[in-house]
This record gives sequence, C-alpha cells and structure tokens, in this order.
Amino acid sequence: MGRHKILLVNDDGFMSKGLPLTYSALQDVGDVTAVVPEVPKSGGGHSVTLHKPIFVRELQIYGMTTYVINGTPVDAIHVARSVLGLDPDLVVSGVNIGENTSMQNILYSGTVEAAIEAGLFGYPSLSFSADVGSDEAFEDPRYAALVRKVVIAASAYILEHGWFKGIDCISINIPSMYRVRGAIMARAQKLRFIQKYEKRVDPRGREYYWLVGERVTEPETDSHYLSQGYVVVTPLRSDLTHPGLSGCLELPGEIHDFINHLDKVLTNLSRNIV
Repeated sequence: MGRHKILLVNDDGFMSKGLPLTYSALQDVGDVTAVVPEVPKSGGGHSVTLHKPIFVRELQIYGMTTYVINGTPVDAIHVARSVLGLDPDLVVSGVNIGENTSMQNILYSGTVEAAIEAGLFGYPSLSFSADVGSDEAFEDPRYAALVRKVVIAASAYILEHGWFKGIDCISINIPSMYRVRGAIMARAQKLRFIQKYEKRVDPRGREYYWLVGERVTEPETDSHYLSQGYVVVTPLRSDLTHPGLSGCLELPGEIHDFINHLDKVLTNLSRNIV
C-alpha cells in the first residue's frame, strides 16, 4: 500500500510562513499536495467563486510545489478534486495566522470553512489555527516545534485510526505560547467579538468607517481554554439544522481517545522544552 494522500489548503496565501511549516510536518505522514489562494482570504468564510474563471498556477516556492489559484479556500477543495483529480485520505487546512475560536470566527474563517467543505464530501478534515498576530511566530524554533508536533500527532492519528461518525471536521486551535498545558476538547462559544464601526477621517478629509471589536471570552469554552494555554479541539458538524430536527448524535467515544493521544504527546513535549 502506498503512502497516504494529503491535501493541504489555507486562507493566508502561498507566501505565508505557516504553509511550508505545515507542509513539511505533513510530509512525515504522507504525500502532500498544496492548493492555496494567491492572496490572503481571511474572513472569507464559505465563499466560492461563481462569476469569474479560476486560474491554476504551479509554483515552486519554499522548496515545494504549490498550486496557486485566484480563488477562495473553498475553491481550493474543488480544484484539487476536479482539476488535479485528487482523492485525498485527509484534508488539512492551515496553519492559520490567528485563532479561530467561537462560532462567530468559525463562520468567518476561510481556514475552517475549507475544512468543512471537505467534510461535506466525506473527507476526514482538520483545520489548524494558531493564536499569533503574524507568521513571524512560526520562525521561532520552539513555537514551530509545537505546531509541527500538533499537526503530525493529529494527522497521523486520523490516518492510522480512521475518522469519527457524525463529525464533519475538527478545528484545532494552538495557543501563542510554546509550552502548553495539554489538549482539551471544548465547545465553541457564540460570539468572540462585540463589533462596531468606528468613524475616522482620511488625509483628504473624507469620513470612512473601520470595523473594530472587543474580544469576549466565556467560561469553559474554546476561547477560554485557549487563553489558558491549552491546545483546543472542537469537533464540528456542517449541519446547521436544530439538533431536535437533525437527529444529532452523541459524540463518538473514539474522539476521547484522540484527545487523550494529543494530550499525552503535548504533555511530553512541554516537559522536554528547555
């Protein structure tokens, strides 16, 4: 049997330093095909390109082959399937610059929504988001080692043990510190930002409005545990129907084995960091 086929997508574009970091980590567990937008698409959510053609360019960057498209992260899933003919064993989205906790951020996030799109087609899919302000954080060897360990541990486990019934994708958020407290499963809080438009004036005296927001953290949620230094794992379903009508199942017991595996790996990693 050949090596596993892995599709790697993101919403930060082909210049993000998170792309080669994730790519190299995944090469430890399978053959990786990267399909990414040519420009950052953060905040694009589940958008798909309908009113213009999609162009696909094959580039050599960071020493790896990358297929760059003039579309969205969701488009990348379709390009991989229908243009490149890829039938992946696993789809990985990220690692994103910035955390994606809360249902609000999940719905905004091109990273998570690409993983959800893959889940709609039945592919096991993981999205990885890092609570950092820029991709320069990935150049810190200690933090890069943490990200690599999370990506490898989660991906290898899924490829070895299989996927989980009733789950469409798993969102994994990595805290900003390189020494973590372990892994924990948590529900997504509802709102992450209380937003408003702030009026400003440009150099020519014209008024404009800029969206700003104040962060909100609810106890015992994904945002809370991320701020406490945990790698937070949130299983997601694409079905937005009310559970009373959709017949939402209980969490499969196997997901707890996955969490325990990640927690053990990360606990050992933190002990060994100098």
